[in-house]
Amino acid sequence: MLTHLGLRFFLLFSCIFLSSFFISLSAQEFVKGGANGFEWRLIGRVFFDGGYFFNDTTDLGSSFQVNDIRLGTQIRFLEHWEAKIELGYGDSKISMKDIFLTYKFGEQAVRVGYQYEPFGNSRVGTTNFRFMTNAASDKALGNSRKLGVGYSYNHQWFNFMGGIYSDGDVQKSKSLDQGYSLAAKLIGRPLLKDKKLVHLSVAPRFSSGQETITFNAGIPTDLLTKDDNSYVEAKVDQVINQWKLDLEMILLYNKWYFQGQYFLAHLNRFQADNYNGKGWYGQIGYMILGAKHNYNAATGMIVNPAPKSLEVLCRYNMIDLNDAGIRGGRLTDISLGMNYFINKYVAAKINYTHMMVGNSSPKGGDDFDLIQARLQFSF
Repeated sequence: MLTHLGLRFFLLFSCIFLSSFFISLSAQEFVKGGANGFEWRLIGRVFFDGGYFFNDTTDLGSSFQVNDIRLGTQIRFLEHWEAKIELGYGDSKISMKDIFLTYKFGEQAVRVGYQYEPFGNSRVGTTNFRFMTNAASDKALGNSRKLGVGYSYNHQWFNFMGGIYSDGDVQKSKSLDQGYSLAAKLIGRPLLKDKKLVHLSVAPRFSSGQETITFNAGIPTDLLTKDDNSYVEAKVDQVINQWKLDLEMILLYNKWYFQGQYFLAHLNRFQADNYNGKGWYGQIGYMILGAKHNYNAATGMIVNPAPKSLEVLCRYNMIDLNDAGIRGGRLTDISLGMNYFINKYVAAKINYTHMMVGNSSPKGGDDFDLIQARLQFSF
């Protein structure tokens, strides 16, 4: 539950940045100020979500919420330096988002701070997700932000990124023996032309220091809390270390888009069978209105198309957390989506999902449906 002190802090934080916004009158544009090339811009987002569950046995019903409120700033200075500070409010609490310092030199960059590891699709950013949320396989087997040091090299035909990170959760109380992780990602682009792209990537990850690791996921929605949305959950103990693998493909051809990822988590254990959790998804899209999907070669990620674009999508997802005598559950889901990008700052999204939860899942087997919509504002 959010404390009154936390609420006052967030309101104060919001007022300061909103005041700066109206003074500068330049959302998304960097404002120059002072010497040494110092410039900054305000960033933020808010999601207005609503959804209705049907054909389910749990009577989830309907919900309308304001999700993922964020405010922050990006700063550039002394030619090579950049910084980003962003806080978010969601699930009745304030949390840190991107908080890091970057030094760029040529096509290379070094980043220190709280950032995404180069693994999974979450680093794309929620405003650039093709569906309202990532696939359940990515949520369970992908990775969140970690505190660490990362390096990246960006070239026209390939990207390399890697780093070393703490494997603990800096959002929680201070603790020692957090463990560490090593993560890297190599992206190759054998074809990169206007409206045509072949993107292939491999991302290995190693971590050590956590004796118990939990994987969980559920319905692709932000309308439920994490506890209410654990339709698959595997708690693996006696862990020595963990290896993960992420294989990704992105294809663009004229107005068509395809993206697929495969995830594998292998946990070496002492006095117990080693554990493997796996999942994958594939999604395809077509631009009904608008010229093309946009791709950022510097980061290797799909980003939102131009204003007035209308996009339709379909996704199939599967995750299996049953292994080594652990019944974490299995689920598959099929989602249909449509996005309309009203202007540079506002987009409307609607998703339909049919869930198929296996009998071994913690909440038991069930098939049900969800339709949800979002109005998102970002700058």
